[in-house]
Amino acid sequence: MSQPYTMMSAVVRRIQRLEALEFQHRAKDGHRLITLEELCRLSWRQDKKEFLESAKGNSYQLFVSKFEREDAEAASTRRRFKAKR
Repeated sequence: MSQPYTMMSAVVRRIQRLEALEFQHRAKDGHRLITLEELCRLSWRQDKKEFLESAKGNSYQLFVSKFEREDAEAASTRRRFKAKR
């Protein structure tokens, strides 16, 4: 029974760390708000495996297919760019 609570508190701590980092960058630009998608994307870029684990069984799963598609498109673009060189 403690495992879901432990996982959720780990997710909350991770979001707080990401939020603090992103706020530092955005404060310089005058922005004050961060969307959930932006926080999830930061988490995805830092550690995909951990994000996938934390996304099991909650609404973060909605972002997984979007992020995977974006990564595939970026990889395809990089391959095409390298092939032209």
